[in-house]
Parts: sequence; C-alpha cells; structure tokens
Amino acid sequence: MWKYECVTRQEFEAIKDKIEEFIVMLGGNEVSVDLPYEQKTVSYSGTDIIESISSRPAFEYNGQYYRVDEVCFPDKPFVVIECGTYDELMKNIMEDADPFPYDLPENELLSEVKYSLGIEPPV
Repeated sequence: MWKYECVTRQEFEAIKDKIEEFIVMLGGNEVSVDLPYEQKTVSYSGTDIIESISSRPAFEYNGQYYRVDEVCFPDKPFVVIECGTYDELMKNIMEDADPFPYDLPENELLSEVKYSLGIEPPV
C-alpha cells in the first residue's frame, strides 16, 4: 500500500534510480550476486504499514557493499543507503545510513550519497 499524495511510487522509485546512478558516477560498481532472500522493506507510518518488495542491485565501493532502500515516515518517504560487508549483504544484516528526504535538490542528494559512501563529511 502506498499512502503518500506528495509523490507517486513511480516518482519515488525514479529518485532511488538516481541515487544508484550517483553511486556508479562516484566509482561504485554494481555487483551481480545471487541473494539467498527477497529484499523486502516494511515501514510503519503512523498506523499504516507500508510493504515493498524491491529487486535493487548491490554496489561495491572501497570494499564495502551498498544498496538503496527506503524508510516510510508519516509525512513522506525517505531514502536510505544500506552498507556492510559481503557477509552482511548475504545475510541481509547491513547497517542503514541516516535516511534522507527524497525531495532534496539534486546537489543535496549527491552530497547525501557522498556522505553515505564516506567520501565527504556530513553537511
């Protein structure tokens, strides 16, 4: 169920696509892995439960693995970049970086990606 009127699911997924493009632009490499699980996100937004099944790729950057995910808050959805080792990726126990709003200007989205990859300090 998608509950937001501020953005459609398709528009939100396009922002996640853009985040993945930034990861590649900054030197991340998409990795082909056969995960032993289905990537499923469950967020609790007030009294609503928002469930999403995603087949987002994993990326390797400087020996760490990254994947773009989401967190759905009551007012709007946020993007989150997961990070971890190969073992954590395979066990689906990667850590979430700080979530950020999907509707930031492009230069701020890029800064959030750089921060999540450890390229630059937080703003």
